[in-house]
Amino acid sequence: MTIEALALVAGGSARALFHAFHTSRGYSPMDFAKRIRLQKAKEMLSRPNASTSVTSVAFTCGFSNLGHFAVYYHKAFGEPPSATLRRARRRD
Repeated sequence: MTIEALALVAGGSARALFHAFHTSRGYSPMDFAKRIRLQKAKEMLSRPNASTSVTSVAFTCGFSNLGHFAVYYHKAFGEPPSATLRRARRRD
């Protein structure tokens, strides 16, 4: 998904969409998309099955670079993704 694709659907320019989104929310549309993907990753790590791994969750949620995923996840949730998975497995 690109800002240009979103603008096409919204019927405006990429620049206008970016500006309106940033003005109303305080962050870019792409940051919003990343937040949604990170939230989905957290949900998956919090309810693992036997084959759940940090790598599989990262790739499923659209993150191709595991290092970047770990940094983004830690920044968003205050812990590495492996800690979320480990805690969820201990609960089960």
